[in-house]
Amino acid sequence: MSQPLLRRQPFKGLYLAYLAASIFLVRVPLWTLWFLPRSNRPKSSWPISRCIRVMLLRQLTGLPGKVGLSSRYSVPKSDDELKNARVVWLEALPEDAKIFTGEVRRLAAITGVKSARVPAYWFIKPGSAVSQDLKAKSGEVTLLHVHGGAFHLGSAHPDSTISSLTHGLLHHSKKLERVLAVDYRLSATAPDPPANPFPAAVLDSLAAYQYLVKDLGFEPQNIIIAGDSAGGNIAYALVRHLVESAIPELPPPGRLLSLSSWLDLSSSRMGQDASLRKNFFSDIFSTDLKNQFGGYGTNSYLGALDREELKTNRYLSPCSPHINPTEGLFKGFPPTFVSAGGAEKILDDSLVAAERLKADGVPVTVDVVPDAVHDFMVFTWHEPERTNALKRVCKWLDE
Repeated sequence: MSQPLLRRQPFKGLYLAYLAASIFLVRVPLWTLWFLPRSNRPKSSWPISRCIRVMLLRQLTGLPGKVGLSSRYSVPKSDDELKNARVVWLEALPEDAKIFTGEVRRLAAITGVKSARVPAYWFIKPGSAVSQDLKAKSGEVTLLHVHGGAFHLGSAHPDSTISSLTHGLLHHSKKLERVLAVDYRLSATAPDPPANPFPAAVLDSLAAYQYLVKDLGFEPQNIIIAGDSAGGNIAYALVRHLVESAIPELPPPGRLLSLSSWLDLSSSRMGQDASLRKNFFSDIFSTDLKNQFGGYGTNSYLGALDREELKTNRYLSPCSPHINPTEGLFKGFPPTFVSAGGAEKILDDSLVAAERLKADGVPVTVDVVPDAVHDFMVFTWHEPERTNALKRVCKWLDE
């Protein structure tokens, strides 16, 4: 497959050098001057430093796809390379596994996805008494985290930037002694070789959940499944699979934690009051109309599936306005905490999820943080909103 010009040297290096110089020598000084009046800031409550960081993120959002940068970390050869963490390997699900069933199996047959062996990382709170064999203690509560990254970016590695969320949850919870983060397979599409569409990440997360229950002995009611951004989409799909499959030996988890989850991959809500419009200039994503939210991510995750699935499939877009009827859509889901930023483009996804969960009798806690951007708990500079929100989440986790 022929690579675009900016993915080939020396053009890639020249472009990156130009981008760095133009940002730090020209744009940052101009942004600083522009944002001096509060009336020019995306949110008047933001300090200038946050305005500049958001502008930087907008510039860099599409960079990995444009120049072919990888966000993956090499899997450690031993735990000695990690601090307060351990790496484990999750075995692939057998092709005839009872838990590989239903809609997930149907769509896997279309996309050609098979289960695969993938790594996962245990984040361990310093001073915790975790056994060498990692077996669950009686009544122990744990959390399975599915990271964000628009399906094609990110890593569960403890040193990755987005693992700040995993570290934050572990740090602020009084009950959690460890958290498992699954390093699921990332999707890809042209100009990259197509790889790992739906349901690859769901199968990897399912293998992680089975590992917790069957291999380590955690009781399902003591497991919280958490996902942020695209990871939230995967987390909802995993819980839905467990609920709909009704497999006695692998019941659904005790709770679901939804953090800025991306739940309408069709981006169908475009009315005047839609968050995609209202928060167009206040989020971390590009405002270039040619680089709209999640284009590469949705295409890579969709794979060979028909694009109508983005509008109508409950596993891909459970908050799509095209799903009808919605009654019973979330029946059987566990108690759920829904967190989102008031300034994020996909705020509506979280609000609609909360509405539909409540309509089906699911206990829901909603926490919308005013003027916070998408997935703000990942960003250590997003204070004090980040720490305050983590404390509220962890109070709910510890109940």
